[in-house]
Formats: sequence, C-alpha cells, structure tokens
Amino acid sequence: MKGTSVKLRLVATLVLGVAVLTGCSDSPKLAGSAVVVNGKVIPASAVAERVDKVRAQIQVTDPSLISEVPSLIQINQRAVDHFVRASLFEEVVAREGITVTERDVAAYRDEVFAQYAKESVEAQLVSQNAVPADDVEGFMYEVMVQRILMEKLAPGADNQTQFLAMTDYLTALSEELGVELNPRFGKWDPSNLISTPGDETLSVPLPISLG
Repeated sequence: MKGTSVKLRLVATLVLGVAVLTGCSDSPKLAGSAVVVNGKVIPASAVAERVDKVRAQIQVTDPSLISEVPSLIQINQRAVDHFVRASLFEEVVAREGITVTERDVAAYRDEVFAQYAKESVEAQLVSQNAVPADDVEGFMYEVMVQRILMEKLAPGADNQTQFLAMTDYLTALSEELGVELNPRFGKWDPSNLISTPGDETLSVPLPISLG
C-alpha cells in the first residue's frame, strides 16, 4: 500500500454536496462560482458534485486501503484544484501542441492497474487526490501531459529539474490567465499551484470511521 502511494506521488509529481459553498461574494462574477480561470467560470455546483462523488466512494471503499481519511475542507480544496489544473492543462496542450489520445490514456491506465490492484489505485486516488473512480482516466491524462511538458521544458534533465521547470511554467501561466477563487473556497497559491483555506472556508471533518 505504501508503495502504491509513493508510486502515484512520483508519477503525478504536480498532483500533489456536501455543503455547496456558494455564499455571497464581493465580486459579481464570483457569485455562484467556485473559481474563475481565464474568465471561465467553474460553478460551485460542479465542485459540489465532484465532492459528493468522492465522499460517497470513500464511504464504500475498503478502510484498509485508505491510509488517511481527508476532511471535508481537504476534499473541497482538492476538487477546486482539479478544475484549476484542468483549465491550465487545457491551455498547455493548446500552446505546446501536446497530443495524448484516449488510446494512450487507456494503455497507461492498464499498465498502472497491471502493476497495482485497481482497487488500491482507486482508493489512493479518491482519498489523496479527490479523484472519483469515473475520472481516473482524466487523472492519467493529466499525468501524461505533465510528463510530456516536463520533457519539453527540460529535455533529458533529472526529474527534480524537470518538475521545477514545469512548476515555474504553470505558475507563470496561472498568473497570466488569472485564477480567482470565491472566498468561500479560499485563495489560489500560484507558487505551489494549490488552493489554500481562507477565513471564510468551511472546515468540517468527514464523518467516517475506519475502526
């Protein structure tokens, strides 16, 4: 299990309903939204739907496959991060001419599942990355795009150098495009490419017992 977790962390280097956190916002364009990326509004309902899927899946996942149960605030943050990343990588693919086909993703998915049990992989992804089972392929797609981007930015360099190059690239991109979170979802940290809790962010532990 520990090996699976470490492997997934290394492979997805960047990767680092529930209450629908809409609330009121000082910015009209943020009303009813979770985040706005490059002018594109990601509604709070989309985040809530993903959070609901994650919570429901964790509830029925074998407790022995989950090393740590995330809190509600962690799930919400990771769900928001997912939508920001998806928007950033959509821009990356267009700018850099990166192509990853469904067949590529399927082959990579099968490779991972062949090395690790599907149930273990899905348990790690849902609990650590807020990736529900129906979006595993989406996660694999991001990993593949990351790999290609890292090699384009620092050809032949070691993993750490490539990772830092990608982080700098995505940090600059997120600042260029603009990432604005509804205060109920915290604030965007472009340097670390994650959302951080704000004073208005709800923090509620996920009511699951692993005992």
